Amino acid sequence: MYLGIQGLYLIIVDRNFISGIPLFIAALLIAPPPIGIARMMKEQFNIPLSINVRVITATMMLLIAWLSLP
Repeated sequence: MYLGIQGLYLIIVDRNFISGIPLFIAALLIAPPPIGIARMMKEQFNIPLSINVRVITATMMLLIAWLSLP
């Protein structure tokens, strides 16, 4: 949850979209099912996302955010 708040802070206050958007997406990917993106993907598009796919994608998003921080 902290990643999402930090991502929103970077997007809204700091206007740092390159770092904020990946942090916010990573937070949605690793969030528990009631608010996570995995449940929405399964219900709306019938695409199940395994935990491995979510962790690898979240790790790549965190790496992108880390490399683009000033």
